[in-house]
Amino acid sequence: MTLIHPHDYIQSYEAGMAALKHQPFDRELQHKVVLALARAGALDFAMSEYDRFGLAAVRGHEDIMALNGRLSKDLYLRTSGKKALKHARDAARKYETAFQNTLGYYSGINSATMALMAEMPAERVTARIEAIEALLPVSQEVTPTDHYFTEATRAECFLLKEEFEKATAALHAAVDFDPLNYAAHATTLKQFLMICRKRGDSEDWLADFKPPRPLHYAGHIRLDQTNIDQDALEVSIADALQYEDVGFGFGALAAGGDILFAENLLEQGAELHVVLPCDQSAFKRESVTPFGEKWEKRFEACLSRASSLRVMTPAPDWPNQALNRLSGLSAMGYAVLRGQSLSVDPLQMLILNEGSAPSYTATHAQDWAGTGHAQFRMTLAGLHKAFSVSAPVIRSDLACVLKISGENESVQFENVIAAVEAALKARAERDAVKIALHLKLPNEDTDSNLKQMLGASSPQSILASESFASVLAALAGPRYKIIYAGQVKTEAAEPLRCYTLQGVEVSPYPLA
Repeated sequence: MTLIHPHDYIQSYEAGMAALKHQPFDRELQHKVVLALARAGALDFAMSEYDRFGLAAVRGHEDIMALNGRLSKDLYLRTSGKKALKHARDAARKYETAFQNTLGYYSGINSATMALMAEMPAERVTARIEAIEALLPVSQEVTPTDHYFTEATRAECFLLKEEFEKATAALHAAVDFDPLNYAAHATTLKQFLMICRKRGDSEDWLADFKPPRPLHYAGHIRLDQTNIDQDALEVSIADALQYEDVGFGFGALAAGGDILFAENLLEQGAELHVVLPCDQSAFKRESVTPFGEKWEKRFEACLSRASSLRVMTPAPDWPNQALNRLSGLSAMGYAVLRGQSLSVDPLQMLILNEGSAPSYTATHAQDWAGTGHAQFRMTLAGLHKAFSVSAPVIRSDLACVLKISGENESVQFENVIAAVEAALKARAERDAVKIALHLKLPNEDTDSNLKQMLGASSPQSILASESFASVLAALAGPRYKIIYAGQVKTEAAEPLRCYTLQGVEVSPYPLA
């Protein structure tokens, strides 16, 4: 069974878990959900699910057996020294077992690569490369994805032999066969970078193979009431998206600049991920309908083609300055997290009104400026690359709530980083403590959600709601590990997607 959401590992996991409710013993599904977690960076969670499904007992299925090696390889990548070497040897052994059992070229090439990482004799690496090259299929009658992995494996063989020109040609052939399989491209690049860094080889030749970049976009809402040439502006947007190789866009859908960005993203085949501050009907009523029927139609057309829709809170008092900033920060965070999952840098593009008048877009510009990622502003004067914006902005504090097991009262903060630091301090000072973090949103029972999160978490864990985690990702950059942890059942209709939060030196805990 093929899971939907090929570029969103978390949605792939959740879709797979939903399917497993109807087919609980389907090994293919079990494999796919564990692989999705591993690709999402939720390694501890992936290992616990691998064990829960009993996948280690499976024989004769290359993908499942090789997944055991993949988990050990990920352990190698997140450790160092003797521990890393041990994990590399475990991975090489597990991949070799899968290869001997199935004669699959995927497990075989990973056996060779991890033997190199484990500093095993060169003869072993060479022998395995020769065996894999003899096994690689030559038939053209395969799926694009199978063709991709065949050529990517051939490229890896050349790379291990340090035949860089042949490796480059084979990798180009792989991408040509399956050009939109960005998740596979990212996995291949991660593998090739690991090899190059182990041997001290140049990485520059891999730059051309990076997946497209994620974008946070925002724009001036009253375009029809300005002298802006919208046709010329659309050309500027299209050119900028192509030049920056944007493949994923995250933002709202207000009349004007937002919709121009959304339409151009869709026109160029990029994924559109809509993040609204409130229910779509309320948002449309206040931020689209007043500007005319044409904008309503364009809003509905974009929404119908969006890859995802996230709503911060279902029915607030809208417009709302604080909620607008919060929604923008969340969209920025999703762009940052997508960039991390694909190992590419995110960026922001804005249609920002010239002058000094404060605006929602100026607020988003200033928030993004603190991330250190590239920012592009489009105005009447053209397109500019910048890392700061001088216009005064509307500031609003964030209501962040911290709940610690064993304490009756929660603690409120106005800053997500301060809330996380308090959580890390509490965990360091107490044994077996559970900690939950959430944002106080309109029309939501925050206390009830925090209680459910504490009930689902593991001792010594810090569990954050998706809204909190996305805002933290936008504001804190690489300061913390933000790792998917699963869904928590709440009293509301929809479950609450959650993440574990850790300092960069601490390994995560999944949901219990």
